[in-house]
Amino acid sequence: MEPWRMKIASMTLAAHGSGLLVVSGFQGEAERLAALAPAHATVAIEPTARSTWENVERSLPVLLNAPLIAIASDRGHRARAANYLRSMRPDLAARLVEPVYSWRDGWWMDAGGTTYEWVLRVRSAWRSGHR
Repeated sequence: MEPWRMKIASMTLAAHGSGLLVVSGFQGEAERLAALAPAHATVAIEPTARSTWENVERSLPVLLNAPLIAIASDRGHRARAANYLRSMRPDLAARLVEPVYSWRDGWWMDAGGTTYEWVLRVRSAWRSGHR
């Protein structure tokens, strides 16, 4: 999954000329992503986030001056992260752009991600109905 996400990030950076690549994740995820970054990329590592909410929240300080923001992940995870950004910082969410992405390269990630997002919603609905 990490090489696929970095491919999306790299293609998106190339399409926009350059930019800052922010990688976030706990237990070495951010560091593994940074190691996959193109040699010419400027990378900011956020190594403490344990959830998508924390990925967004803890990346905010380095996103403040970004003219454009793209989220490199499967469609479901991207949508969730974008919604979190909209709730935390609507001004920054206005800078969101679609990543360079081809469904042919990652249909299997979208299928898995969509299933995961569906399970989260069902679990949340079930928990709220059974309290």
